[in-house]
This record gives sequence, C-alpha cells and structure tokens, in this order.
Amino acid sequence: MSKDLQKVSRRNFLKVAAGYTAGAASLSVLAACAPKSTPAPAAGGEEKPATAPAASGEKKKIVIWTWYTETEKQLNAAVEEYNQSQDKVVAENRVYGSSEYLQVLEAAIAGGKAPDIFGPHVHAIEYGLAGQTIDLIPAFGEEFLSKFFPSTRRQFTAEGKQFAIGWMAQTFGFFYNPALFEQAGVKDLPETWDDIIAIAPKFIEAGIIPWAFNNADKWLGADFFLPLITQATDNPDLVYDLDEHTKPGVSWDSEPVIESLRLVEKLVKGKVFQDGVNGTDWSQSTALFYSGKAAMFFAGSWVPAGIIADASPEFAESYRVFKTPAWAKGKRHWCGNQAGAALSVYAKGNITESIEFLKFLYDDNRYSKIMNESFSMPSTIEAAKLVEHPIMKEMTSWLPDGAPHILFGKGSWDAVSNNVQSVTGLLATPEAAAKQMEADVVAARSR
Repeated sequence: MSKDLQKVSRRNFLKVAAGYTAGAASLSVLAACAPKSTPAPAAGGEEKPATAPAASGEKKKIVIWTWYTETEKQLNAAVEEYNQSQDKVVAENRVYGSSEYLQVLEAAIAGGKAPDIFGPHVHAIEYGLAGQTIDLIPAFGEEFLSKFFPSTRRQFTAEGKQFAIGWMAQTFGFFYNPALFEQAGVKDLPETWDDIIAIAPKFIEAGIIPWAFNNADKWLGADFFLPLITQATDNPDLVYDLDEHTKPGVSWDSEPVIESLRLVEKLVKGKVFQDGVNGTDWSQSTALFYSGKAAMFFAGSWVPAGIIADASPEFAESYRVFKTPAWAKGKRHWCGNQAGAALSVYAKGNITESIEFLKFLYDDNRYSKIMNESFSMPSTIEAAKLVEHPIMKEMTSWLPDGAPHILFGKGSWDAVSNNVQSVTGLLATPEAAAKQMEADVVAARSR
C-alpha cells in the first residue's frame, strides 16, 4: 500500500465522501462529468454501456468496477482464473482511483449503464431501495449468505433485503510499541478506558506521547466514538437506529450518546492524546507512532499493510496490537467492525452470470488467498479461520464483537464528526455537542 493510499485510505475516503454524498445525491440528479477512464464513446457519439449485450457467438461479458486498489492484483488473478474456466462468459475487472470512482459510478447509474458488479460506496442502501441493485437474499440464498459475519451483512440490509456483500471487513484496535511500554514502566496492557487514563502519566513522565490520535479530518474521531455507544449500552443496533432516525425516543441527544461523549471528554482531560489532536492529520499521527514518539495508535485493520509499506522493517517486526478497551472491567470489548468495502449486483446487468462469478470468487480457499496476499481482512467466517499474518489474525478474531461505525443516514456523518471534534477540542460540553448533533441531523433531513 502506497503512502498516498495511507493518507486517503479506503476508510478515510469512504467517510469523507459520505460527508457530501450520503443521502444527499438523488438518483435522478447525479454527477454529469466523468473522468478520463470512463468507457469510451461509441460511433455516433453515444456512450457504450459498461456491459454490452453479447453478439451471436461471442462470450457474454460481466464487468466489475471498484476503487479497491488494495486487492487489485489479487482480484485480477482471480478474474483470469475464472475466464480460463469459462466457455460462454468473460469477466473484466476495472479499478478506479479513489478520487474519480464516485463520479464515474454515479454517472453510470444515472445513465442506466452501470457495470454488472460494483462497489456501491456510500450508496449501498440508497441504490438498493431505488431498485438499481438486486436483493441478494433470494439471489444467493441463506446458505451462501450465512458464510458472512453478521456485522458485515447488517450494514447493507434495509426493509428485509440485503443489497451488498462484504469484500474487505475491518476491526479497530490499539497498535502499540512494546519498547515504549517497557521504557515507561507500563507492564500490563489496558483493559478499560480508565486503564488508558491511568497509564498516561507514566508515558508523559518518560517523554512519550501516550496515544497519537488524528482528528483533523474528523473521520477517525467518529470511528472511535460510534462504537462507544454500543459499549455504553451493549446494544449494537442502537447506532443503526440513530442513523435511521425514525424510531420514537431514539435521538442523537439521548443519554447513551451523551454518556459516550463524556468518555471522550474524560480521555481528553486525562491527556492521553498529544497536544493539538484536532490539528493532526493521518500522516502526522502515523509518523509519531512509526518514529517511536508515541506509545499507542488507534485505527483499523488496514494499518498492518501500511506499516509494511511505510515503517522501518524493525518497527514492522516489533509492533503489536491489543483490543479496543472495554467500557468497564469484565464488559465486552465492542470495537468498530463493518465491511469497509463491498460488492453489489446491478439490477439491469447480467445478473445470473454475476451471481455465479461471485460464488466462484468467494470460494473459501480462493477468497482467503486474495485476503492473505493483500493483507486484508475477510468478511466470511471460514476465510477468517485461514488468516495468516499474526496481527491480522488477532484483529480478525475480534469480528464477533463488531459494533457499527459507518453511517448512511442523511446528515448523520457531518453531525457526528463535527460535534465529536468539538468535544476532542474541548470546545463544547458533551451535553451541548449531543444537542447540536440532533439539531444538525433534523436540519439535514428537513432539507
């Protein structure tokens, strides 16, 4: 994974894009311009569909579009293997850059010319409810879909239908430097958030930043905060209900949200973060951690690939990871966990062939090979058993403790990320921030 990909990670890009697209772009008014990698115009000036009907005697083509550069090489190999096994179907994989993908996809959907299989991005639910993608439950059947971790299915489900399947899952935890723990005299890994606060002075006394955290662009702050709501309640459905914002008595200014914001404030006042956390971006925080200036770094399971690419070999061999701390001793270690990458099937494409290709792709051995070679986290239970990288294997084992941290509701992302940043900057009290969250969501939904 390149440094550019680390700065604009799959998770980062999804969050940033969600801030200005989720729930806001209608299917009738979508991006009109397309970048240079849009399918070329046909004769007469009309654009070819992403999937064109096969002429007599030709193989039927299924086209896959994603922006998942992490698995591009491995998926291309699987596509080649699939094509060699077929007489009547040929698959084509196209991976776009993160900066262009969403415009290309929206333009293709608006024009009725989308690829057969694609990463739905922030529109996973929207496209499904609009009939642009198919319900995968009758298409695949429960026997196939039960292979996936429940948390990687729930996020793509609405009105009893499932509109995508997870490609790369993710969990969140604390990466740490054992040498700095030893230097500060910290012998035990923290089990709770209070333990994090308790050990912070030892690091500070040794001239070490306890926890390098970046909240300049706000996405990691929301990733960190949202699972706290599940920790406070032991109810992983509550964040979904807050995001949907339709159930009576469920609101962003309710006590579970306030209680979770109080913990954020407590951590800030406990000086667990470096000074200027709201002015620190991803590259700066990783530099603090990789260079041995910070003992801990909180983020998701894409980090091991970044460490291999960007940190020193010595650091890549020595760092370790521990679970997201629990709300209290003996409580469940709920952590952020959903699929940061997924695949949907276009309702106007070659549906039967697409389903058969995806069944081929998700064969346990084939899928686990793709995930292992790309240092990615699988979304299926069997592939999770076959993870090889020790850090990834440890983080994959946390998938059953998954808590939602990706928001699709109109106004949700901006409301949460902006007001969490206010608390991390001590610019608002938890009560005021929660009240503003609710007001921001209500205002967004009324527009």
